[in-house]
Amino acid sequence: MQVTRLSLGSVVLLFSLSACTLFPFFRQADGDGAVSPEGNSSARAVLELQNMEFDGESLSGRLLVGVKEGSLTLDKRLVENVSVELKSIVDCVAHQPIDFLEVDSFPEPPRRDELLTLTPGYWYGTDVHFSLFDEHLTGKQPPECFEAELQLRAENGSVPGRLHVRAERSARPSSPLDGGVPGP
Repeated sequence: MQVTRLSLGSVVLLFSLSACTLFPFFRQADGDGAVSPEGNSSARAVLELQNMEFDGESLSGRLLVGVKEGSLTLDKRLVENVSVELKSIVDCVAHQPIDFLEVDSFPEPPRRDELLTLTPGYWYGTDVHFSLFDEHLTGKQPPECFEAELQLRAENGSVPGRLHVRAERSARPSSPLDGGVPGP
């Protein structure tokens, strides 16, 4: 009987502790009080996704971030699904929402040397990779093409930049002409 209470108590404690990290409004406060989820930054970011590839399961490319006006402080790590998110994923043909995987990340808060303040005229870039579809896991065939909104989240919680993305499945590599059979 006592073991059951301990197990139940452990479960309640674990749930209580993990629940605080799962809700977006539990953020570390700055000197001016709690940061709202959308923040109040007046910076406007410019986003570009170069060398974009979609293999049917993952979207990857080189994300470049610039600033049009104001200054923008961001986490240089640009953690997928934390600092950079894909939202509103729809099929290109049917224009209907698509079920996709959203991998949760729980990175440590950025250290001072991992924060970068951008001003107009300067750019920062890094490679990003989003695992979105897995036919073996979901039983659904991934789309040939999708459209989505890529959002950048600044260090203060604001969303200073968005980019419309259209991703088409990359051509599959062709099989060797000889079928792998050694030549004469």
